[in-house]
Amino acid sequence: MLLVLRPTGLTSRMSAAQIAESNIEIGRIASVRALAPVLDNITVPARYVVASGRSFGSKDDEQERIRASLAKVCERNPNIKIHAKVPSNHGSILKKDFRAIAEAVREVAALDRGRR
Repeated sequence: MLLVLRPTGLTSRMSAAQIAESNIEIGRIASVRALAPVLDNITVPARYVVASGRSFGSKDDEQERIRASLAKVCERNPNIKIHAKVPSNHGSILKKDFRAIAEAVREVAALDRGRR
């Protein structure tokens, strides 16, 4: 299936083994233990646009539990805020919810202008 979709630009140019290894690595990097110290040390305004759709390969409420952990990050670090929660999943957020992303960028840019 990947070979059929590749010319459309909807898939990566990686082999199935590379995709699997990449997903395993993302799981390690995105763990609370690994990511929390990084997020806690962000010293500039950051905004999240959170996808709410089900992710490919997710089981049960796995993605929603991950997304819920963002609230704790926002409580610990006032520089980080959730700008919007959108209906798309992480694979389609740029295509379907680009307006929310643009609004978040504008919000951070306005904060930057206000600091000058």
